[in-house]
Amino acid sequence: MAVEMKEMSRSGGILVRAFASLAAVLLYGWINFLLHSTATLASGKIAGKQFDNSDMSYITSYFGMNFFKDLGIPVVVLLLVIVAIWWAPFKRKSKFNGTSALILCILLFTAADSFGYYDKQDFTEAYFILPNESAFFIPDVGANKDSQSQFGSEAYLKENKIPAKRFTIPHAKFSGSGVWTDFYVPTGRLIIVDRTPYNREWVASSHRGTSTKDESFPCQSAEGINVTVEISIAASVQEENAAKYLYNFGVKPPVGDRTRPEVIFTSVFYGRTLSEIMDTVGRGKVQTLVCNEISSRPLDRVNTEAAKIMDTVSKGAEAFLGSKGITLDYIGWAGTFTFDHEIQDAINRRYVASQDVEIAKTLQPYTATIQALASADALRIFANKSDGKLPATVSLWWLPPSLNEYLGGLFKPPSESGMNVPKK
Repeated sequence: MAVEMKEMSRSGGILVRAFASLAAVLLYGWINFLLHSTATLASGKIAGKQFDNSDMSYITSYFGMNFFKDLGIPVVVLLLVIVAIWWAPFKRKSKFNGTSALILCILLFTAADSFGYYDKQDFTEAYFILPNESAFFIPDVGANKDSQSQFGSEAYLKENKIPAKRFTIPHAKFSGSGVWTDFYVPTGRLIIVDRTPYNREWVASSHRGTSTKDESFPCQSAEGINVTVEISIAASVQEENAAKYLYNFGVKPPVGDRTRPEVIFTSVFYGRTLSEIMDTVGRGKVQTLVCNEISSRPLDRVNTEAAKIMDTVSKGAEAFLGSKGITLDYIGWAGTFTFDHEIQDAINRRYVASQDVEIAKTLQPYTATIQALASADALRIFANKSDGKLPATVSLWWLPPSLNEYLGGLFKPPSESGMNVPKK
């Protein structure tokens, strides 16, 4: 009888321990529930310390981000409580039957069980920031204007160091996202801006320039004459302007249905590339500036004021791009101005004629000398080719008047020249 009472007492003790363990697990769940919002705020803020140039900041962020995980400090406390509850049966190994062990395993499994953040388990999610990238970490909730952080690549540059770093994205449970247990989600988002420099040669030819397509700029002069020009340009995003660039052009939207959790909780976003922006917004602005300058001038001034036009275009492009977070590195003409064929022929003919006039003006003081040299050269050629006989008709219009008269009298018959001819 005493033995039976003792066995019943022990069985009752096991049930009490089972209920105590279940109560500990439920309490742990409620504590986690209450700490979810705190975990999201705390881990989101502390994650930014990974950008600091400090070993201690990394250690602080590592332990801080993992503090509220199921396998972090809370679960360690839970395990210690459960071990304390079941310590006595453990000591009586011979009496610690399979049923008790099964109950304990189930409780421990329930305590440690966790789901990934929407279809994935809570594994470490890391991103490596490249030297040509700027990175921002923005916590999801709270005063994220103050708590967001940026990887300071510029500080590395000033000291001739290479800016690159691994960043781990923190996760926390999202309240109400699951049936038995909640899902993990990122507590903040990492935004990447690619600062790779940009350059283009927008030309018409398929044999030179950046593209095989015709990327020249068709404009018109004040008279409505077609003028086609070509542009060379380079631009970049400086780190201090990366936030302004992001504000103006944003990020690429995640692929998929934005109402789905796996899209809503995307961890890493990528800013639009500088190539995308300059090939669209940037090119459009440059074309507007160039054509506005050309259309305000007659054709003659378009050619003569090409440098002035480009200076105005450069200032306008620099101001516009700068307001969007883009630095204009250079801009200039990439080829000659092109006109319709008929216009180009007329320009060529007028140019040749104007050059002839200029040459004539230059040689005017030397006209007499040139005429004398031409007369002497003509007489020499005539003498070299003469067979000793006078030509039947001689045209000397091309000689100077004095020489023309002399030779004309020389070649006249004696009776006409007034000479005395002896009579036979």
